[in-house]
Amino acid sequence: MSAVVRVFNVLWSARTWGSILYLLAGLVLGVLWFAWSLTMYITGAALVIIWVGIPILVFAQLSMRWIGTVERRHINLLLGARIGKPEPVKQRPGAELVSNLWTKAVFWGGARFHDAHAWRVLAWTMFRGVMGPVGFVLAIIALVMPLAVFASAVFYMLWDFGALTIPWEEVPGGRPAWWCGWMYLAYPLSILLAVLLAWLMRGLTAAQVPLARWALGPCAAEREQALAARAELAEEQVRIDQELHDSIGHMITMTIVQAGAGAHVFDSDPEFARQALKNIEERGRSAMGELDRIIATIRGDEPETRAPLPGIGEIDALIASSRAAGIDVTADLDAPIVNAAYGRAAYGIVREALTNAARHAPGAPVEVVVARDGDALAIDVVNGPTPTPWAARGRTGGTGRGLSGIRDRVGLLGGRSSAGATAEGGFRVAVLLPLDASLAPKGDAASRWASLRARVGA
Repeated sequence: MSAVVRVFNVLWSARTWGSILYLLAGLVLGVLWFAWSLTMYITGAALVIIWVGIPILVFAQLSMRWIGTVERRHINLLLGARIGKPEPVKQRPGAELVSNLWTKAVFWGGARFHDAHAWRVLAWTMFRGVMGPVGFVLAIIALVMPLAVFASAVFYMLWDFGALTIPWEEVPGGRPAWWCGWMYLAYPLSILLAVLLAWLMRGLTAAQVPLARWALGPCAAEREQALAARAELAEEQVRIDQELHDSIGHMITMTIVQAGAGAHVFDSDPEFARQALKNIEERGRSAMGELDRIIATIRGDEPETRAPLPGIGEIDALIASSRAAGIDVTADLDAPIVNAAYGRAAYGIVREALTNAARHAPGAPVEVVVARDGDALAIDVVNGPTPTPWAARGRTGGTGRGLSGIRDRVGLLGGRSSAGATAEGGFRVAVLLPLDASLAPKGDAASRWASLRARVGA
């Protein structure tokens, strides 16, 4: 039953009447665009020999953009085609550096002749010049024929009931034999004919939409460029979000830990509380500096004006600042010399692991190990369960982006990582970053990172 409803629903669908209006307007618009394009291009081509035709052709090319805009809005409104805007005309590289007015005009006009969108719109005007009148005739037939069949049935009914008198004796051949009760079938016939012609109008306009998208919207290359630009923007936004989460989030977390520790011992150990306030001030200044650096990156400042990103050599300072914040950190740092990408990744992983430990297990002892494990840079950060009451009060929730950020960093460098609870009730983050092309499936079986090697060989 629902299929039958959908078939007959075409008679009062807005899309159907939009298609009919589009076809009816095709007579005026199609003839207008066709005549304009033909006149301008033929006149311009004929007058090129005396140079007058060149500005005429340039103006014709420029007008194609205007026609394309009108047609695109017309089709989007009536047919719901959702055709996007094309890319603007691209100037020749270096044209903006030219100061001579005449040379600028030549470059500007040349760009119009190289405008692929204008040439596609020209092809569309030729198509519309032919299909516009054809579509108009078909739309008129679709509107008139069902009404004519329905009107004939009404006429016969009025005659059959005596409301009308037909002088059959004056009609050559008299009353036709078929003119009997068969005429009442014209009622359902008119409805079926209206449905059939409505679907025909929908199909006729739907067949034109792909051509309209090609002619009036961005081409495939332009769409690919737009998608690439959006992908680059999204990637940049994700990178900035990760940088903000890692850098600023770490400093804020350390500040919260320091404030909680200072408040807990404010009366019993005023000197520690005073040092905690000093550390909070220093971390606030550092956070502002880091925020300025990230904003400078967003603005696109010159690289030499930006502070260098921290690497593997700054892990010592990171651990020292965590200790100053009141975290009990034991470190075993025997890191090899690595390139900048690996150094930044190692620093970010340790920083995020310390942030998670401070946020989710404040007051717990933390062990940090950074070493070389065969052909890999190995990182291991383990914290125990939360031991102190003040830490529980200062505990904050997380968004879960920290561990996903670690996985992303490690995955980009072809490494392996694991994160999860330990048997003692703490939490462990283990990472292997390959220093060669990839991680070897076998290594030292006694290594604390052996389980990650097993995953490589699986």
